[in-house]
Amino acid sequence: MTNNKIGITEGADPTVNFKWIEWVKSGKPAILITKNPELLTHYLHKDYNVIIHCTITGLGSSEIEPLVPKPEISLQAYHDICKFYSPKRVVLRIDPIVYWDRNKNTIKQIANEAEGRVRISFMDLYPHAHKKFLLHGLDIVYDKTFHMPLSLREEAWKELGKPEICCEPDMPSVPCVSKLDCDILGIEPNANRKGQRPLCGCLANKIELCTRPPKCTYGCLYCYWK
Repeated sequence: MTNNKIGITEGADPTVNFKWIEWVKSGKPAILITKNPELLTHYLHKDYNVIIHCTITGLGSSEIEPLVPKPEISLQAYHDICKFYSPKRVVLRIDPIVYWDRNKNTIKQIANEAEGRVRISFMDLYPHAHKKFLLHGLDIVYDKTFHMPLSLREEAWKELGKPEICCEPDMPSVPCVSKLDCDILGIEPNANRKGQRPLCGCLANKIELCTRPPKCTYGCLYCYWK
């Protein structure tokens, strides 16, 4: 049964994998997470029951996110989507924060653009991603651990006004499919489910829409895809 399921595009960007379109066209609710909100606007319709996560890290078009649009382009698209649906259906997502200590002013400027919810995460340093950074001559301040040091994560969270965070150890978590999302989408929330990560607190309403996805085309160095 999928009548109370919320589709989500965690497995691939909805501007790369379009399996979500049939789902939302049938009237089912979805959370669409994109690094290219400007491109996504071409596929949206007013009657879709969706929440859009606009991912804007401030690193678009840099060597860390080489094929992601520039932040100013994505921020304009974020505001356009807020007008198209309403701010309560749009999340400004700074995901991931790579260099808080040297990029905090840019990140704060992005967060200050928010018309509603803000959601952040911090880069997980997969071994293959670490190698890519080193090949590009980029150093990482936490190169001996998988997670950014807790002191930096807590500093960022507080300075950004304590936005939503998911799956960060030793920090308060708001799952990517939460009761708030269910309320916005008009869906009865189910109990928590077993997630792909030990810290995942998503409700059982969650269902991945981009199964067997093609690899994303944006070329981010930190990507979990090898």
